This record gives sequence, C-alpha cells and structure tokens, in this order.
Amino acid sequence: MSTSRKDFLVVAAIDFGTAYSGYAFSSIQEFKSEPLKISANTWIGGSLMSQKTSTCVLFDKDKTFNFKKFGFDAEDAYADFAMDDNHKDYYYYRRFKMELFNKLKLKRRFMLEDVFFVKDAGNGRIFGMY
Repeated sequence: MSTSRKDFLVVAAIDFGTAYSGYAFSSIQEFKSEPLKISANTWIGGSLMSQKTSTCVLFDKDKTFNFKKFGFDAEDAYADFAMDDNHKDYYYYRRFKMELFNKLKLKRRFMLEDVFFVKDAGNGRIFGMY
C-alpha cells in the first residue's frame, strides 16, 4: 500500500546533536492554516530556556537501566546526587553522539563509558531503550 503526503497527520524533526538535542513538529491542520507555524519544546535548565537541551541521559542505579532523566533534567538530578555523594551508582552519559559515530558498525552489545568510565553499558538500552 502506498502512502501519499495527505495520509500524514504530523511531521516531526529530531535534532540529535553532539552537545544539545531538540525536536519540532507540525500537524497537517496547522500546516494547512499556517504553514510556517512549527511547534518546538522549550527546555528549562537552571535560568536557561532553550529549544534544545543537553544531550545527556541518566539511568537508575539498578542494573536494569531504567530511564530516569534526559537533558537538563538529567544534569540537574545527577548534580543533586553528586552533592549528596550518591551519584556513583547511577549511570550518567553525556555527549555520547560521537561514540555512536566512532562505532559506525554497532553491535547489539557494545561498551560505552559513562562519566566515571564505567565500561559496560549493559544490554545497549542507552540507544534502544527497550
């Protein structure tokens, strides 16, 4: 079955950057009435408001790699844990896009270092998040 342009309800763009990431989207109804109207998330980190957030992710300290926070929220949570010296058991990855680029032929299991150079990224959930 072929899909035509009129079948799409939303168009979305994701900018997965080395230092910052963001997204934008537009619905077909908004496009028809106002073609230049594009919605984007506003991220807040400290006193900064931006349409992009830090490319970092924080996972729970249990070994199941439960997703905890992304972007500025991950930075803030990790900083709070560090202030209380409770950060060492968490997995905090930042600016990891280049690791993907450097490993163009990713396998299901691979090693990725967090900020403490913990080598085993476990079952690859940082990128699959399944």
